[in-house]
Amino acid sequence: MEFEKVLLNIGQLQGGKYVKNIINWRRKKEMIHFSGRRHTKLGILSTIIGIVVVLGFIAISIISSSDIGEGSLLIGVIGLLLLAIAIFGFVISYKAFKEIDIFYTLPIIGSFLNGTMMVVLLILYILGIGM
Repeated sequence: MEFEKVLLNIGQLQGGKYVKNIINWRRKKEMIHFSGRRHTKLGILSTIIGIVVVLGFIAISIISSSDIGEGSLLIGVIGLLLLAIAIFGFVISYKAFKEIDIFYTLPIIGSFLNGTMMVVLLILYILGIGM
C-alpha cells in the first residue's frame, strides 16, 4: 500500500500516467493466468511405469542379495521383463513429447526414470553374460 502511495506522489509530479501503467502492470502480474496446457495421459503413464520399474528393480535386488547373489532363474526373467517394460515406458514418454500444448514435467520424469533403468539393467545383463 505504501509503495502505491509513493508512486502516486511521484505520478502527480509527472502527470500520473506513468504511475497508472506501473500499478496496472503490477496488478496483471499478480493475477492468475490459466493456460490451455494439461498433463498428458502418456506422460502420466510413462512416469507410473518408471516408478514401477524402479520399485521392481529394488525388490529383485533385495531378493537377490538375500540369496547372496545366487538368485533363481525367476529373478532373471523378472529383470528381463522390467527391461522390456522400461523400454516401453521410454517409448511412451517419447510419444508424449510430441503432443502439443502440454506440461512437460511428467514426460521428462518418465523418460529419465525409464531411460536410467534401461541403461542400468542393460549394464547388469552385459556384465552377467561376461561372467
